[in-house]
Amino acid sequence: MLAPVPPDSTRAGSAATQASPRFSPPPEPIAYTPDPTAALPKNADVVVVGAGMVGASAAYRLALAGLRPLVIEANAPASGASGRLAGLALAGLGGHFPRVTALVSGSGGRSILDYTYRSLELLDELEASLPGGVEWERCGSLDLLRDDAELAHGRAAAAAQAAEGLDVRIIDGADLRDLAPALDGARVRAAKWTPRDGKLNPFRLVYGLLEAAQRHGATVVTGVRVESLLERGGAVVGIDTSAGRVEADAVLLATNAWTPALVGHIGLNLTPIREHVLVTEQVPPLLSPGFETNQCNEYWRQMRTGEVLIGGYAVADEEMGIGSYSMRVRGQVPPLLARLLIEMHPALRDVRVVRSWAGLLDFASLEIPMVGRLSDATGETIPGAYLACGFTGHGLPYAPVMGLLLAELIASSQGEARTLPLAPFSPARYAGGARQPTWLEPFGAA
Repeated sequence: MLAPVPPDSTRAGSAATQASPRFSPPPEPIAYTPDPTAALPKNADVVVVGAGMVGASAAYRLALAGLRPLVIEANAPASGASGRLAGLALAGLGGHFPRVTALVSGSGGRSILDYTYRSLELLDELEASLPGGVEWERCGSLDLLRDDAELAHGRAAAAAQAAEGLDVRIIDGADLRDLAPALDGARVRAAKWTPRDGKLNPFRLVYGLLEAAQRHGATVVTGVRVESLLERGGAVVGIDTSAGRVEADAVLLATNAWTPALVGHIGLNLTPIREHVLVTEQVPPLLSPGFETNQCNEYWRQMRTGEVLIGGYAVADEEMGIGSYSMRVRGQVPPLLARLLIEMHPALRDVRVVRSWAGLLDFASLEIPMVGRLSDATGETIPGAYLACGFTGHGLPYAPVMGLLLAELIASSQGEARTLPLAPFSPARYAGGARQPTWLEPFGAA
C-alpha cells in the first residue's frame, strides 16, 4: 500500500536488480475491449470518468444531490486499482501520515484524520444503507514490528498519530496474542494497534454505490474509453470517447494512474507503481484484524468468505514497480508473499494459493492527493473540470469522503465543499513542474 523499501530492508533475500525509476513515464491510455452495444447520451449534467471507488462514491453523492451523472468506464467497474487491492482502510495512512498532515494543516485544515475518520464513518453508513452491505468491519489493524528498527519506527509513528488524535498504541505479549492468536509471536517484537481501522469488500462497495446511484438517476456505461476532454472558450464542456461525443456541464476525472493520458501535465507529479496481490483458497476464520508490516509495504487480511489476501513486495519487482503501466504478474513476487504469510501464520502452511494479480497505484509526488478543480500547468483553474487522483496507496480511506466533497463542490451554487475544506488537496499545489517525490524517503532508510 505504501512506497516500496530498499533491498537491504526486505526479508526477500533475492530482490531484483534495480535501476533508476521513472517517476514520469510517457502516459499510456488504458487498455480496454470496446462494447459495440454501448449507448452514450448526447448530454449529461456531470460526466464521471472512471468507475472505481472514487468515481462511484462521487456519482452516488452527485445523484443524491439531484444531478444526473453519467459514469463512463473503459472496462468493468472496479477493474482497476479498486478491484486489485487487499481491502484495508487505515485511517493513519502509514508512513504518509506526518507529511500529509503537515500539508493539510498548512492549507487551512486541521489534520488528515478529519478526512480519513469521516471516510470510515461514511463506510459505517454505507454498510447499513446499501442493500446487502459492503462487508465492512471495524476489525482494527496490526502493524507488526519485527526488529529493533521497526519497533523504533512504529513507536515514533504511533506517537505522531496519537498526537493528532488517532486511537493507536503499541502492544505486545498477552495483548498481542489475544488479538492475533494465529500469529507466530516469536517473529514479532510488538505491534502498532489501531482498533478503529477496518476492512471491506471493494467490489461490493463499488457496485453497491453504482447501483444506488442509478436508482437516483445516474447512468453507467462500460466498454467505452474517454479519449480527450472537449474544450471551448478555455473551459471543459464535455468529452470525446471511443463511442462518440458527450457535452456536459462538468467533467470529473477519477482515472487513477491513467490520468496523464487525458491531462498530460499531471504526469509530472503522478507515478504509476505496480503492486502484486495473491489470494488463497477459503479457510476457516483465523485472522480477525488487518495486518501490515515492513512500514506497511506488505499487508494482508482474511475475507468474510474465508480467503486470505496478501499484497506488497514491490521491492522484488523490476525497478520496484515504479513507473510501469504493465499489470503483468512478475513471477518472482507471489512466492515471497506466500512465504511471508506462512512465516507469520504457520497454520496456513498447507493452504493453496488460488491466483495472483497486479494493479497500479497512483503515487502523488508530495503524497497528498489531487482533488478538486482541475488546473492547468501554471495553476490556473480550468472551468468545468474536476480531478481526483494521487491517492498514493490509500484509496479506501480517501474515496468515501472525497466523493462526498467533490459532489458538494460540483453541485454547490457557492462552488465549494461544505463538510470539510478541499483546499488542502487542490491540484494547483502541483503546478509549475515536477516535484521530487517525498515518498522516496523509505528508499533511503538504513
